[in-house]
Amino acid sequence: MRYLALFAVLAVPASAEKAAFGDPVTLTEPTALADIIAKPEAFKDKEVLVQAVVTKACQAKGCWMMLKDGKHEVRVTFKDYGFFVPKDLKERLVRVQGVAALKTMSVKDARHYLKDEGASKEEIKKVTKPVETVSFVASGVALLPKS
Repeated sequence: MRYLALFAVLAVPASAEKAAFGDPVTLTEPTALADIIAKPEAFKDKEVLVQAVVTKACQAKGCWMMLKDGKHEVRVTFKDYGFFVPKDLKERLVRVQGVAALKTMSVKDARHYLKDEGASKEEIKKVTKPVETVSFVASGVALLPKS
């Protein structure tokens, strides 16, 4: 009976949530998404920190998310497909450390992401050309406390 009592004290409550994913976020000064989107070549191969709100997350397994800072939005994937984030992060403020790059997304990938978002078949079929976009590959994600 003593062992059960000890286990109850050590058990993590079901409502507890993980606050970080991937590598630790070590940078302290965020870069504005507007700056990255305006001049992605200036950030090529440079690790940066972005603080923004999650607008969408992959509903299949949490393998990407969309971040928005003001009117600027960027898709975030995770380094080496090495970690995932919870699917219910919409409207959460996060800090994401990683590398941004200008990328041409294929029709196949664009349709895949729309499918992951739960878009309709009609919306998916509308993608007929590659899409030029700024992507962000995160090495670490930290959730900021809910306000």
